[in-house]
Amino acid sequence: MSDDNRTPADDEGFSLIDLIVATSIMSFIMVLVTGAIIVIYSNVNRADGLSTARSQLGNSFRRLDREIRYATWVSTPGEVGTGWYLEYATKADTKSVCRQLAFKNGALTTAEWDPQKTAAPNARTTIAGDLAQTGTVAPFTVYAPGNRPYASASPGTSGVGKSYELEHHQVRLRFSGKVGTTDLPLDVLFTAQNTNRNTPALNDCSKGRPTV
Repeated sequence: MSDDNRTPADDEGFSLIDLIVATSIMSFIMVLVTGAIIVIYSNVNRADGLSTARSQLGNSFRRLDREIRYATWVSTPGEVGTGWYLEYATKADTKSVCRQLAFKNGALTTAEWDPQKTAAPNARTTIAGDLAQTGTVAPFTVYAPGNRPYASASPGTSGVGKSYELEHHQVRLRFSGKVGTTDLPLDVLFTAQNTNRNTPALNDCSKGRPTV
């Protein structure tokens, strides 16, 4: 009998083993591709989070650098409930202006009022959001003139001596920018150049302060 009508070997189809092997290889490739895509999106989201947090912290730094640097009086920071506040006075057209910096519910806000008037302070302005307290560290710290922050002299013939004392009030801000899983710390020190050892502890701004 002739074998001329036999089906060619190439048309015999795939065996079960062939299908299992091909499916396994495809599944492995899909796992690699999916993992790569997840990593890419994660990195993109992290970059966006860092950009947002850095922008928030940069805005607060520039705003406060202009104000606290020329403050004529700085208060001792206080805490009310879950909020923190810091008050300071600045000059505007030879007139004293009171300002309160507050940190509450992840937002850094300011309020302004005229110490010579009994009118309510201006509405709060948010200068930075998406913030978090750095552990249990207070967000505001004030170092008064006369403090000796250094226990020993700087090495070498130049630098800060052991007897160094502050001549101006210094305000230290410590926060963390929180956007998603991004955590960007901010630790900055401002010197109130218009304060000195003779600056009184109390000021007209101590009265009529807004509620945090």
